[in-house]
Amino acid sequence: MRRAPSIALALALVAGVPAAALGAYARLAPLDAPEGRAPLAGTVVVDAHGVVLRRDAAGGLRIPVPLAAVSPTAVAATVSAEDRRFWQHPGVDPFALGRAALTLGSQPSGASTITQQLARRLYLAGDAEPLALRKAREALLALELEARRSKRSILELYLDDVYYGRGAYGIEAAARAYFGLSARELDLAHAAYLAGLPQRPSEYVSPNDPATKERQLYVLGRMVDDGVVTRAAAAAAATEPIALAPPPATVARDFVAYALAELARVRPDLAGRKGLVIETTLDAGLQSEAERLARLRLGEIADRGATDGAVVAIEPGTGRVVAYVGSAADDDPTHGGWIDMATSPRQPGSALKPFLYAAAFEHGYTPATPLLDVATAFPTADGPYAPLDYDRAFQGLVPLRTALASSLNVPAVRTLDALGLDALLEIAHRFGLRSLSDVEIYGLSLTLGGGEVPLLDLTNAYAALGAGGRLAAPYAVSRVVDATGRVLYEHPATQPLRVLSEQNAYLIGDILSDADARIAGFGTSTPFELPFRAAAKSGTSTGFRDNWTLGFTPEIAVGVWVGNADGSPMHDVSGVEGAGPIWHDVMAAAAMSRRMTWNAMPPGIVEETVCSPTGLLPGPACPTPVRELFVSGTQPTATERYWSRLPDGRVAVDPPTEARPWAHDAGYTVTDGAGAAAAEPLRIVAPVSGSVFVVAPELKDEQLVLRAAAGPSVVRVAFELDGRSLGEVPLADPWSLATLAPGTHTLRAIATLKGGAVATASSTYEVVAR
Repeated sequence: MRRAPSIALALALVAGVPAAALGAYARLAPLDAPEGRAPLAGTVVVDAHGVVLRRDAAGGLRIPVPLAAVSPTAVAATVSAEDRRFWQHPGVDPFALGRAALTLGSQPSGASTITQQLARRLYLAGDAEPLALRKAREALLALELEARRSKRSILELYLDDVYYGRGAYGIEAAARAYFGLSARELDLAHAAYLAGLPQRPSEYVSPNDPATKERQLYVLGRMVDDGVVTRAAAAAAATEPIALAPPPATVARDFVAYALAELARVRPDLAGRKGLVIETTLDAGLQSEAERLARLRLGEIADRGATDGAVVAIEPGTGRVVAYVGSAADDDPTHGGWIDMATSPRQPGSALKPFLYAAAFEHGYTPATPLLDVATAFPTADGPYAPLDYDRAFQGLVPLRTALASSLNVPAVRTLDALGLDALLEIAHRFGLRSLSDVEIYGLSLTLGGGEVPLLDLTNAYAALGAGGRLAAPYAVSRVVDATGRVLYEHPATQPLRVLSEQNAYLIGDILSDADARIAGFGTSTPFELPFRAAAKSGTSTGFRDNWTLGFTPEIAVGVWVGNADGSPMHDVSGVEGAGPIWHDVMAAAAMSRRMTWNAMPPGIVEETVCSPTGLLPGPACPTPVRELFVSGTQPTATERYWSRLPDGRVAVDPPTEARPWAHDAGYTVTDGAGAAAAEPLRIVAPVSGSVFVVAPELKDEQLVLRAAAGPSVVRVAFELDGRSLGEVPLADPWSLATLAPGTHTLRAIATLKGGAVATASSTYEVVAR
């Protein structure tokens, strides 16, 4: 009996010495870091919420994530299903080994722990050694891993590498491939379903398959036995329907190409590198809707020659591109489906007008400034330029608010003529529209879309208006991480550049969101009306080759282009009819996940009552007083004399000289007051000096209308043509006819004023034979 302690000590030494040696070996023996043994994942491009947009599937889908990004329920389900004593054993489970030995040959029982499975996958893949030797090496490697890594680190490596089927390696990839969820979002039912797959991923293919359901129930039962969940929770999870996500469709093709090109530009060292997770700014939900809606609306006008469209949505103030449809042509190369129209310069039509009027505000104009919308021709190097409004009618004298909201062409060209081309180009460049550069080519048609701009740039310019005049460069890549989660690139914090005063930006947005001010140009029903306040502007290029609608709230700016990639014209499709409905639908879709607001009125904006359309304080006869916004210090101080009341009670107008013919034609009573027309008593309206007319020889007696406008101080008007008197003409609307004869001709108008003074005006034109 006295020898028993000695024997026990000896036995302990015999057993302990090998164990100690094994422990020392596990800690000190050479072992490649497990992080470097995992197969390199293919590069994955994801949206802002982690939705996979594109993946390099050659080696399967892998999206490594830290353990903290996995639902605790999914972690617990994995441990219960694969290795319930994981947190206690040193890498090898003696109890599992004993159970496997007892059931050998009758009821096979798995003995590999999570750590052993990881060791086999990382270090013994393709090992052809005998089973017993391979198992011994697997156990030894597991002990080494446990000696050098924490339990959480081992479980993270396992959950990032184990194969779940559907080409998905790792639980994050599996959650997305099977359910369209992130691993963080897995509930008990979905976690138990995934935890059961690694045993036989090729057999457990459907939630409705009895074997798959039985495996899920097995995992839930183990979790109950382990005390992880209650029996009631497991029973509820067992009855919860499991729906598999459909196979991923091609989404955001052009955006992904744009994002990869951006990454190659800002970090060329990362371009083409494998094993990256490229996190982007895209909202995949909005992107899918934008693609669907664009194709749906294009189908409605396909019979009018419209085959393609593009959509861009940008977050004002940050530059984050949240939707990007480069082409809605369904990959049809004959319709431009392989061309990214979001970055292809096209003529914007009237969509540039907000920037013209923003420049006008900087030159003293206000939303109430009266502008002329009358027949006007401008002399240019290429001959007279005579713009027309879309409906080929004229509104006479209109406030700037109406001119912009209704997209009237003549007031815009007259404003550009007054400001000069350099003013518009300067502010366009300020807003990032750098493709507009050639003053000589554009001329006065620039404000009507004579230049070319990409949809992406123009949408971003509108986003700057939505951000209160602050321009942020658009970007698509927010962050890039490698397979270990190490951040390789992160987009720097956005520093928007002030390109327009907050007050002027607010005024432009207020006008573009004014449904009443649009009525003159578009009527009472347009696609610009939404359940929330939003600014909107359409544009149509010459010949119906391009049409646009762009607009914004403080939360999002959306731009839409519709046309044909080859530049062929559509059949009478305007921006309101083509791009407008797509813009409306995409804005409504964006509002489903965003609370749309409107910018608060900034300091420095005041409200004043003025008389429309004069923009001055109301006179005693003013029938149209309106409330208008002004930058403080620009509100009017003078009282209008445009309106007057005649002794018989009728209201009369005293318009500028050029507008007097329009006023007569429109049925207004025109007075002989001393208002706007007094400063310019006589003007020749047609022909504009420098005009060239071509005589068609097959027609006889072709005649030209000669017309002037006379102010209220004029009592008589006479015309002379080439020094030959044509006689006196009607005072209310001075006009006459002249036969077209080849040669250069000079029209001279002579006005006799009250008091006997004389005023003259002249115009030279040329007639040539065809």
